[in-house]
Amino acid sequence: MNIDVLSVSRPARHEAPTLNVGFVTPHDSTDRRAFSGTAFFAARALEARSGLRLTRLGAPRRPGALDRLMGRTPEPPHLARADLDGLDAVVGLVATPLLDEVARLRPDLPYLHVTDATPAFLREVYGWAVPGEADAAEARVAAHAAAAVYSSDVLASRAAGDLGCPAMRAVSQPFGVNLDVLPHARPGKSFPGPLELLFVGTDWERKGGDIAVAALGALRARGYDARLTIVGVCPERYKSQPAIRPLGFLDKNNRRDAGLLGAAYKAAHLLLVPSRADCTPMVVAEAMAWGTPVLGADVGGIARQIGAGAGRVLAPFAPPAEWAGEIEAMTGARDLYEMMADAAFDRARGHLSWDAWGAGMEAMLRGALDRVAAPVPMAVA
Repeated sequence: MNIDVLSVSRPARHEAPTLNVGFVTPHDSTDRRAFSGTAFFAARALEARSGLRLTRLGAPRRPGALDRLMGRTPEPPHLARADLDGLDAVVGLVATPLLDEVARLRPDLPYLHVTDATPAFLREVYGWAVPGEADAAEARVAAHAAAAVYSSDVLASRAAGDLGCPAMRAVSQPFGVNLDVLPHARPGKSFPGPLELLFVGTDWERKGGDIAVAALGALRARGYDARLTIVGVCPERYKSQPAIRPLGFLDKNNRRDAGLLGAAYKAAHLLLVPSRADCTPMVVAEAMAWGTPVLGADVGGIARQIGAGAGRVLAPFAPPAEWAGEIEAMTGARDLYEMMADAAFDRARGHLSWDAWGAGMEAMLRGALDRVAAPVPMAVA
């Protein structure tokens, strides 16, 4: 098994020829809401590379008014042989069926299989009823890929075993920050004053929303003037609590909502991510880009996403009292907190950036094409 971890942006090789690259995903890459915005920002990061010429393939059709009225789901995207003409390589984002089509139509065309989980991980950690045939399809696509690129080195390390592909090339390249407007310098946090906590999520149970609320209660019982802002889903039973500020769902396509989300990250002293199941939640990178340290559950790739010094993790299903104690420890000493905030900001600007992701993709694509073009050694009698 060959495991590479790519974490440093490489400069584009401007002297190299421009590559014609196709981009496929089942998500709408023109919509900042689709796949938490990852499809939109990934496509834009590839388009920004001077060494790449990007073509978006098989774009899904957005449901129209009649579709919504009739409850119809648009047909999933498909590819034709002509779509792949003139391409040097393909990048597929969580696009197993589409990459299967690429391999069938153009078996000579190198591609990168970019994803954040394996079917076995989704069954084990998320408890999802992923059909058994998904493993075979994923293994087939990963084995044929120039590289299977995971958003976390935790998933890259287990992928070959999960898929039964010991010879596959599994690598890691973190996604970037799915926000259009980011600060150029780390925003300062208000001290002294109320302790501002933030929770962002639309799946309340899986994201551990009750733990965040219970941790807030434990802090306030200890005399802290703590408040919790909730972005996304907030159960009705919590909306009337004076220390909770529910902002509801914020649409990143909407300028006002995007501004409110940025303001929430800026004001927060800590982002709480008490997930029961997760891969590499985008909110971690988004908060860190605003200089907000993260306290998360040690599930999936969250610990590696946060990195050293930019926050802390607790064991999965740690009780609320433990969360409250860790919040006290992280915010109790001003100099320690400022160091964490600096580390979070620096990590988001470097390691967790779409520039770094795009550079990593280009380097992998050029490496794959170099391997294809390399002469085959002749056997010597």
